[in-house]
Amino acid sequence: MWDRFINRQIYYIASIVFIVLGLVYFAACLQQPYIGLNLENVNDQWRITFCDTHGEGYRSGIELGDQILKINGGAPGEHHIVQKWNLMEGASSIEFCKPGELSVLEIIIPKHFDLLTVMSESPTFLLGFIFWLLGFLTWIKRPFLRQARILFWLLWLFGLVILLTYASGRCLFFAKELEYIAFSAAPVLLIAFFSVFPVLNKNWINTYGCKIAVILSTIILILTVLQSLGLVHLASFIRKLALSNMLIGILISVWNLVQVMRLHKDRPEKNEAGIVLTGMVIGFSPSVVLIAIPTIFNMHKLGYTEISVIFVSAVPVSLYYAIVNKYLPDSRRLYKIIITNFLTIIFISLIALYALYFCKIINTINIEFYLSAFFLSLLFFVCLFFIRLIISKLLERLSFFQTNIGLKQRVAELNKSVTSLISEDHVFEEAVKTLGIDGVFIIVENEQTGCLRKAVGRFRKNRQEQSELEAYFSRNQKQDLEARFLSDDCPAEIFVPFVSQNSTCGIFFGHRYSHIKFEKSELPFLTLLAGQLAYEVLMLLIIDNLTKDINALTLTSWCSQKRNRELQHITNSLIRMIERGKGRVAKEILNGPVQSALDISRWLKILEKENLDDEMFQQAISRMRDLINDLNYDLNQTVHNLLPPVLVDLGLIPAIQLLSQDIMLKEPSFILLETEGIGLDDRFPEDIEIAAYRFIQKGIINSLHYSGSKKQTVRVELSGDKLELTVKDNGQGFDPDQLEKGSLGGAHFGLAIMKERIEGLGGQMLVSSGFERGTTLQATIPVY
Repeated sequence: MWDRFINRQIYYIASIVFIVLGLVYFAACLQQPYIGLNLENVNDQWRITFCDTHGEGYRSGIELGDQILKINGGAPGEHHIVQKWNLMEGASSIEFCKPGELSVLEIIIPKHFDLLTVMSESPTFLLGFIFWLLGFLTWIKRPFLRQARILFWLLWLFGLVILLTYASGRCLFFAKELEYIAFSAAPVLLIAFFSVFPVLNKNWINTYGCKIAVILSTIILILTVLQSLGLVHLASFIRKLALSNMLIGILISVWNLVQVMRLHKDRPEKNEAGIVLTGMVIGFSPSVVLIAIPTIFNMHKLGYTEISVIFVSAVPVSLYYAIVNKYLPDSRRLYKIIITNFLTIIFISLIALYALYFCKIINTINIEFYLSAFFLSLLFFVCLFFIRLIISKLLERLSFFQTNIGLKQRVAELNKSVTSLISEDHVFEEAVKTLGIDGVFIIVENEQTGCLRKAVGRFRKNRQEQSELEAYFSRNQKQDLEARFLSDDCPAEIFVPFVSQNSTCGIFFGHRYSHIKFEKSELPFLTLLAGQLAYEVLMLLIIDNLTKDINALTLTSWCSQKRNRELQHITNSLIRMIERGKGRVAKEILNGPVQSALDISRWLKILEKENLDDEMFQQAISRMRDLINDLNYDLNQTVHNLLPPVLVDLGLIPAIQLLSQDIMLKEPSFILLETEGIGLDDRFPEDIEIAAYRFIQKGIINSLHYSGSKKQTVRVELSGDKLELTVKDNGQGFDPDQLEKGSLGGAHFGLAIMKERIEGLGGQMLVSSGFERGTTLQATIPVY
């Protein structure tokens, strides 16, 4: 059953029905005059029990307590509308007499259509259409949100009740019945809506309150049908029961909102509840005080009931605003503004009332005159607010106040002096934490140093949002150097651009965690903070460029040392052997090359100190040449022994297989080896096999130690005259751009050295990685 109601067609059909009913009843009301008289049979005499001052009956001279003798020439009890609802609507002629008088008076109710009637009827019908329209727009913008779907039907019912207000008062066809049916269902939907908005709230008050509302709605529906058929005469009781049911729905809804208001201040639901609660209090309070309570307890109705209906518009507006808008203003600020203005209006209306009394413009002070003064003061304040807002916008558009430019420049100079105090990187995280926002994104462009980006919070790993903000920065960086609010659908809420030290900067502040919007008065403080953050980024940019230069010099120095092959091999071999504690290699050096070097040194000392003849000198030279050859042989043999024996004896593929088996025995990991175009017996030059072996070894070890991956895929392919190597994992990954900058530590510094080694052989090495996207190392080495 519910699937039908979430189908899109049912919403369009309900909207069409609403519009058609509204237009039909509006046209009918313009043709049918409103008499505004209620009757009651007292001792076989039909007396006036209610006389609306806005009706044609009161204007024609009929007053409360008058006796009605005939309606349209017949007895009052024979009039069909009097039989159903005790109303005198639809009458064209009325005969009556005053209490204690025998003279019979007759009035004719004219059917007329004039501009005054249209103007008086239009606001209420327009209000009903506003209810439906806001519910329809909420559903259009949030069609898959359950609260939006329930709100559509809730506002649809409320709008229908408002549309039928005048039509039911005139007892137009089925208008009174339709009004009570819609009015009885509204409290049920009202409780159901606030049981799921702003948060799901299942408790015994909602459960039993909804059951009571359903029971009362059923009773009202049954009594309405019986009353329409003339089987019962309980028109007054049905109206009181309907109003009581609505009061129950309003009270339970307000109670739900008050419960949500007890949540933590950073919860967005609390702010939504605050805004809706404000709208509920403003919207329902006048109707409850002026209409519902006097009707239920048979009290004298206060005036200005028509104005109280206008206040109800605050309810759909607040609901629409809270559901459709993702980020909202702080409801506590709204409370302050509303309470301050409300108390001001009360105070001013009291002063105005007593001023009129002392000036003898009015003869007495009563609630009617005070309400008149109150509503006039309220209307004055509303008009004054809009007039001031319009004038302010016009002056801003015309750039009338030029002094703001000087103020912005002074603030910018102040920011430059303050930013020198901020120099630590944790200021970005501290800004996010202190402001209670979901992120900061900073872009700095400089013609000499390039572009630097800094993302904190939600923007750190969200590449799509970074791209959107970068595109916005490129479009707006030079148009205006003034901080501005961004649209709700933008990832950030505030953009602060400015130029400093030949650099174009842009600072994006994310939305607040509580979904409370920033206020315009907070922009200067955010601009000040933006200057501090920009200074920090500029310092990071300078340091980054210095680091890049230092790394470039380091790599250049390393490449130049590489050209000194003999000394480099000996020195690196000795350092590696000492650091790794390889006693065997150290023993071989001591027993071989070191002894040869000592013999050479001894023979050099003999040549320096002793005067040898030519024959002995030649023998010494020959002996030293033999020792040098032995030294070269020993050193070459030592370097050769550093290589894996299986690599030297069997080749690259067997060495990789043995390496994989050894690692899987020691580590909880699975290594998958794939080969294509290469066999176990294929051999390559020694330096190529060493470089390929070390590349795969380094890739597997780095993946085990730093990626967190439990599976590595190794692929070796011989394609033509190129050896293609791949090591791939599905671990946490890293930023490959940092490999070029040389800013990574021990985790990937070996990759930078390996890259230089492979490029020295005429090959190429590529690194493909990203956060949570794994890492792929690829190397291509020419083999011929």
